[in-house]
Amino acid sequence: MSKKFSKPEFLYRAYKYRFIEDKPELSYLLKSIKQGDFVLDIGAHKGGYLHWIRKAAGSIGKVVAFEPQPILYRYLATGIKSFGYSNVDLYHAGVSSKAGSLELFVPKAEGLTSPGATFEKRDNTQGHTIPVPVFKIDELLANRETPISFIKIDVEGHELKVFKGAEDLLRKDKPKLLFECENRHLNNQTVFDIFNYLSKIGYQGCFFKNGKLMPLEKFDPERDQTIDSNREIQNKKSYCNNFAFEFIDP
Repeated sequence: MSKKFSKPEFLYRAYKYRFIEDKPELSYLLKSIKQGDFVLDIGAHKGGYLHWIRKAAGSIGKVVAFEPQPILYRYLATGIKSFGYSNVDLYHAGVSSKAGSLELFVPKAEGLTSPGATFEKRDNTQGHTIPVPVFKIDELLANRETPISFIKIDVEGHELKVFKGAEDLLRKDKPKLLFECENRHLNNQTVFDIFNYLSKIGYQGCFFKNGKLMPLEKFDPERDQTIDSNREIQNKKSYCNNFAFEFIDP
């Protein structure tokens, strides 16, 4: 990506997500977030979702965003300043089950960014690592005065640790969750480990398929997340990796 921030490029990406690539996911997001809401964007990347999150929350709402890749953090920081997004707080950090520092693996040449950057170990993959700070959500937001209503997560295999570090918040605030989750990104786990963890807390999930929200019990990773021998997606149109979970009161 270009290191120089461009308003047209930023907006083009946001609108491409909204009306082409992730239309059903962003429709769900925009229906879920109300003016004045407190929202988290964990793994903000290039801001394709952040643009719509801060718009939905409005000037009286608040968004806390996290991006661990240095180049992307600076890109987003420039964008937030350029557009005057006064309701967005951006952290150059990741999120995990414990606060501290972790090695971020970027599977590309030195100095570049990657949508596949992850805190999870990747064997037989070229790239480089960057030490970055990480926060535990339950600690960082322990003194919040407004409950969190919605959390968007894109962390390339680190989902379970993010949720474990936010369990108190999940139980208390009961935010809606929109997150990406793929078996190919998980080490010694499956997507069902994440689903079962959330279910024990009180959440019920759905997945996005062919532009619709489907009950989670119909999700079959053998069919819905088919990959080849190189762990690459075989058919992007039929590949399902976005999930929406909502807390169900007993």
